[in-house]
Amino acid sequence: MNNQRKINVLLIFLLLVLLSVNIIAENRTWSCGTAYLLPPGRWEVGIFQPLRYGISETKEISSHPVLMFVIPNVKLKLAHKDLGKFQFASEHSLNYPTILLDLISRKGTGGIISPEFKIPPMISSTNSVLLSKPLGDNSSVTAKLGLMIAVKFGDLDKRTTIDLPIVFPRLNVFYNNYGFKYGGDLRGNLWRNLNYQVDVDLFHFPGADEKLAMEHKGLLWWNKSQRFQLCLGYELTYGEYPFGTQWHLLLPLIDLQWAWAKR
Repeated sequence: MNNQRKINVLLIFLLLVLLSVNIIAENRTWSCGTAYLLPPGRWEVGIFQPLRYGISETKEISSHPVLMFVIPNVKLKLAHKDLGKFQFASEHSLNYPTILLDLISRKGTGGIISPEFKIPPMISSTNSVLLSKPLGDNSSVTAKLGLMIAVKFGDLDKRTTIDLPIVFPRLNVFYNNYGFKYGGDLRGNLWRNLNYQVDVDLFHFPGADEKLAMEHKGLLWWNKSQRFQLCLGYELTYGEYPFGTQWHLLLPLIDLQWAWAKR
């Protein structure tokens, strides 16, 4: 059995274990990136955040609506039985980036990849576990661990990499077939309607020449109500690229988020 098949078997086994657990849930608003799910019937969306919908007490679905036209994508979050004092959930996503990569594989304006290279149909899947724990009345901490798997229906030339922060780590899985994603998230209330969020995500691709990448965000959220909030912050990234290592500081990060509930 080759390595790719072993990884697929392990992934299926882990999913079956997760889905066999008795499910309970704690539902919270503005809970993206944690083990908490949206209340049933609630929608949330941001300029840079996915469109999320609470299907039930134990299921949530999300997708980036703008990217859907060039990178079809979907994510399902499932609640599972608590592990001690930790809320336990899993996330399972699918992405198909070939449409976008074909669009930017051209000469002239908008061309990032040389048209001499053919981009095959490709699908990536990320399956993660999330553990969230309250810290007092107004704060929480979340730990995340994910396994990334890529399937290609053809050869992908190494010279087609897009060596940009944020983009490169998410496409690197297609050149290495699999990878891991580790993360942590700390959030809470500073004062009245002002909240904070600090998180970090680490990408690890064993066997690749470019093994590591890191993304860290620091955000302030002004929560006007349960229907609207405003975000201001920064993002710091580190990555190993084909040309070497590099840090990037992206600022300011600004986002607007809206929410509504099915009546």
